[in-house]
Amino acid sequence: MASKKAKRGREELREEALRPSPYLGYDRDNIAAYLLEIGALEIAEGQWRRAVWLNPFEPKFKGHLACCLCRRGRLAEAREWIRQALAQRPEDDECRRIMEEIERNADRERRDSPDASPAS
Repeated sequence: MASKKAKRGREELREEALRPSPYLGYDRDNIAAYLLEIGALEIAEGQWRRAVWLNPFEPKFKGHLACCLCRRGRLAEAREWIRQALAQRPEDDECRRIMEEIERNADRERRDSPDASPAS
């Protein structure tokens, strides 16, 4: 009987042989969404990066990665990923909401910055 580690290795090798594919990454997206919900942001980020790598055709993976990066405070990188997602599917309402969240956080960060000049 094959060990779990060996089985996992075979599954990842299979994914890599099939990539890029519009059919891959959805399981990792689901896992990452759960991880985000429980606060395991670093692990969620890794799952979304893998989903994007496996299936660069699905903009929602890029949007979800952007959301995770935003929550980790990495706004510049989040902004780049959400721009890529919106370039692929400009009409995506979920990605637009994520972009708005990123911009709100960026505005809040600028306001709270010690270098921010007081309003006249």
